[in-house]
Amino acid sequence: MFEWYARSYRRVWWSTITTGLLSPIFFLLSIGVLLGNVVDDSNPNLGGLTYLEFVAPGLIAALAMQIGTNEGSFPVMAGLVWVRTFHAVVATPVRVVELVGGLLSWAAARMLVASTLFAIVAGIAGAFSSPVAVLTPFAATLCGLAFAAPMAALAARIKNHNALTAVFRFAILPIFLFSGTFFPISQLPSWLQPIAWATPLWHGVTLCRDLGTGSLDALATIGHVAYLTAFVAVGAVLAVRFVSQRLHG
Repeated sequence: MFEWYARSYRRVWWSTITTGLLSPIFFLLSIGVLLGNVVDDSNPNLGGLTYLEFVAPGLIAALAMQIGTNEGSFPVMAGLVWVRTFHAVVATPVRVVELVGGLLSWAAARMLVASTLFAIVAGIAGAFSSPVAVLTPFAATLCGLAFAAPMAALAARIKNHNALTAVFRFAILPIFLFSGTFFPISQLPSWLQPIAWATPLWHGVTLCRDLGTGSLDALATIGHVAYLTAFVAVGAVLAVRFVSQRLHG
């Protein structure tokens, strides 16, 4: 399954460069570097970090979230409804669990490569101050999988792609904006902060930021990893169940 996705991707890889790499780099340059100079002059309360150091790890996690939601949504709808390639796959000895595993493995590979390239650019720009920042792409990939797996389960459950569009517009976009990527969530209204804490992106952003600065707390790090892993595990189990129901129901 992983090889199938890789072979298919060879024909369209160029079309994902803009959204997968160039757009986050433009964000980094415009917001982290150019706007960052203005923000730094105002002496913001960013825990002693420059705005570039604050925002770059968040953008890496957000990039993985974007790729994860994309890979877990419309490709699943295509496989089940539009192109029905999943029906052809399970007509072979491939099982549903292997089908879903291949999908998520491929999504993880894409997220890891994109996150690594972005982290290299961010490191050159001076966004990291700790050698453990090399682990940032892996933390971002875990964050992305925490979105990819539940999205795959959702895409297997619904029958109309309009629901996915609504999820992107009314869930993913607000999560991107209000989960600590661009500013501390302490600046949010008190009633909104617990909602931000509950999002996988906040945990991914915080974990990437802690790795980028080297300010790791063992208990907090374990908590972030466990929270994201739970999302991946539950999402994967539901995805296998719902895909199986659609194929064999």
